[in-house]
Amino acid sequence: MVADAAQRGGEWEWLVASDRDPACCQGMLLPGVPLLLPQDAASWGGLVHVSIGDNQAREREAHALGLARLVSVLHPAATRATTASVDAGCFVAAGVVLGPLSRLGVGVIVNHGAVVDHDCEVGDFSHVAPRAVLGGGVHLGRRVMLGAGAVVLPGVRVASDVVVGAGAVVHRNLEAPGTYAGLPARRLR
Repeated sequence: MVADAAQRGGEWEWLVASDRDPACCQGMLLPGVPLLLPQDAASWGGLVHVSIGDNQAREREAHALGLARLVSVLHPAATRATTASVDAGCFVAAGVVLGPLSRLGVGVIVNHGAVVDHDCEVGDFSHVAPRAVLGGGVHLGRRVMLGAGAVVLPGVRVASDVVVGAGAVVHRNLEAPGTYAGLPARRLR
């Protein structure tokens, strides 16, 4: 998804990809995007985008590569308000809406069709899954995983290291790390 979005954006002179597993590094990721072996990728001196879905693993890899090297990829079919800010290393997929004064921290993933409404803040290395919705003024901590179709109502704060299940509705602050699901969202563990 990230390589496709980068290709469609047309702002990159060239793209390469890699995987920590050498067996995955054969041929092309997409036409025109060669797969480098890990040792070749490690010596790559250019900008990088870490495309790992697991929040903790993405954070570790980003720090190992150096945050100053991170680059964000925004799909050209995403809608971004002029006052929305996107920190380094983010991926914003097609159909995403980033509202006015919204902010994505370092290494955030916002997937297809998600809405981050006005004045929202999404903490570093969080992941907003497809069709999830953050109402105005929502604050997500670091490494939050917001499941597909989940809704966080306006003004709600979600602590760091929280997982919100698919389709859940968060109507009050979630102040402790853990897994939450349901209508309304309740802590499972």
